[in-house]
Amino acid sequence: MNTRPILDNMNLPLLGMSLAAILVAFVFAAVGTAYVLRRARGTIQEPKIRLWAKIGWAVFAVYVVGYMTYFYKKAEPVVIAYPFTAGDRALASGHYKEALDDYKAVVARYPNFGMAHYKLGMLYRVVKQVDGSIAELKKAIALDPNLAPAYFALGSILWTRGTAMDAMPYFEKGLTLDPKTPQRPFFQQIIDRAKKEKAGLIKPGTSGRPHLSPASPAAASSSIPPSGANTP
Repeated sequence: MNTRPILDNMNLPLLGMSLAAILVAFVFAAVGTAYVLRRARGTIQEPKIRLWAKIGWAVFAVYVVGYMTYFYKKAEPVVIAYPFTAGDRALASGHYKEALDDYKAVVARYPNFGMAHYKLGMLYRVVKQVDGSIAELKKAIALDPNLAPAYFALGSILWTRGTAMDAMPYFEKGLTLDPKTPQRPFFQQIIDRAKKEKAGLIKPGTSGRPHLSPASPAAASSSIPPSGANTP
């Protein structure tokens, strides 16, 4: 499967600081070289200084090229075989423990792969480990901010546990990413309810609200979270 760039074990803020340091070093080296050569112009030391300046700039250029090449290769999109086959098969057969073990192994292998955390979070939802599901779905969103199903799934869980206002930001973001989702009417219904809750027109989390249907194993193995609604 084609994935987003998997920059495992890389600290991106630190990478940015490193690139900034290279730029600053370049500026200081250029200014320093110009100053020294100007002071040495016409003296007996000028040829020697120019030689060492050329050597220094050559070494600096080699370092920068090597540094950038390394991170360019690390940042290239990674193509991996679909890693969820065994877990999906176990889940479809009702062997939840085996499926959990496999999904956890995928997360351990690709800790920065948002879809892996999403799949594990959905399975936690199936086996009613709601806190674990919320944690994994939040990780999925943090790693892959464009993963619309994770927003829908997290919003659905927060809706069932709390209020429409809890779910609203996730449903709104999900609809921004996937405006044509078949479940848009339901998500919009919750968003509209959240606005009424904020305005004090209805009581947050009243018992008369519609509830989501239980997550099904088949739905958890797909890329779309189970978010259908039952009529009360």
